[in-house]
Amino acid sequence: MRRPRRKAEETREDILNTAEALFREKGYSGVSIADIAAALEMSPANVFKHFQSKLVLGQAIAHRYGEKFRARCDEVQQDAGLPADIRLTRFVDRLTKDHLQKMQNDRYLFEMLPFVFEDPENKGRMYRGLVRDRIADILADGMDAQLFRKGDPVRDAEVIVDMLTCVLHPNMVKCADMATQSDKAHAILRLVDAGLKYGVAK
Repeated sequence: MRRPRRKAEETREDILNTAEALFREKGYSGVSIADIAAALEMSPANVFKHFQSKLVLGQAIAHRYGEKFRARCDEVQQDAGLPADIRLTRFVDRLTKDHLQKMQNDRYLFEMLPFVFEDPENKGRMYRGLVRDRIADILADGMDAQLFRKGDPVRDAEVIVDMLTCVLHPNMVKCADMATQSDKAHAILRLVDAGLKYGVAK
């Protein structure tokens, strides 16, 4: 008796789950479409029917991984009510520790996050946007409370994200000294805090 035809959405989800498991085990470069198809007992053509290339499949998985990161960023809300400078420090400290943990326990998937940066058609630069927007919200609150000098919170947040790239971007984190990442983040934040409160001499 023939198996009932599965819905396209179910097949697509199976492909994503299987590919994610293989990428987690062997890394993106260590897995082929043929490997994914074999694990699913289907033809490579069927995988290509749902994802036109391995790159597109990788981007879809990285995007899904990035959505989980969105929830992590939203934890900034738990610090509501605290002064903005403390909230900013806690937010960056939380991200730094989260990244270090992912590098140790989920390295291959973490290293795929740049796919999200480089995919403008699929909510590209989502990761950067999430960090920037959360920081901008904190800065705006700090400016309203006159803790930080008046300015453009979004523009300032963009600059802060650039400064924090060395401790937050996966491509930088994977070749960094893990023992000093937290200290490096705090050193950057001390400079940021001084600039936000007292300005930078021109």
